[in-house]
Amino acid sequence: MPRLMDLGLEQLTNMVLDMGKLAERTVVDSLNAYQKSGLNSESIFHLSEQLRILRESTDDLAVELLARFQPIANDLRYIKSCIDVSYDLGRFGRYAYDISLTPVRLGDLSYCDFKMLLDMADKALVMIRKSMLAFKDRDAELAKTLKEDDDVIDQMYLDVLKSILSSKDVDAKCALAITLLARHIERIADHACYIADSVVYIVEGMKIGLH
Repeated sequence: MPRLMDLGLEQLTNMVLDMGKLAERTVVDSLNAYQKSGLNSESIFHLSEQLRILRESTDDLAVELLARFQPIANDLRYIKSCIDVSYDLGRFGRYAYDISLTPVRLGDLSYCDFKMLLDMADKALVMIRKSMLAFKDRDAELAKTLKEDDDVIDQMYLDVLKSILSSKDVDAKCALAITLLARHIERIADHACYIADSVVYIVEGMKIGLH
């Protein structure tokens, strides 16, 4: 007979995983729109709002589990981590929406060349997927690989900035748009890394509990 606490933790896990799928879709849609010139900030806003609502529901359930069962040790560590992960997933939605607003704020960007950011964006999306897979499987070893991925993204971000500063051909508006987009992608990668840190925190706690 499963504990009521276990049922609650399973529900909490599923909610976080649902957030992960929605967060990935939100980021993918916002990034793909730049390549396809079909950006729709309103649709990205609705997706980010769904993420916000899911985050609030996830946090409410986490607080309810804390209040009802007063968990200790691994259960407490896991609930705390779910709250942290739901925050990071919510930030994905925020950055995706910021990405979608760039053309709204700056005007037509269809003539700008965003090719230098495509590889950076692809790597950030891989980091999102890896972080959520690590969370799902409680795979600390996979989670630890995201630090190296983040270092790569950080270097790519610096390379983009250097390229913009050294170029004499880039339009000022395009330069600003590229810089903003690169910064949002870099922050998305950071939050994927934070999710990975939470996974390591969860798994290390489980190991401590076994001793």
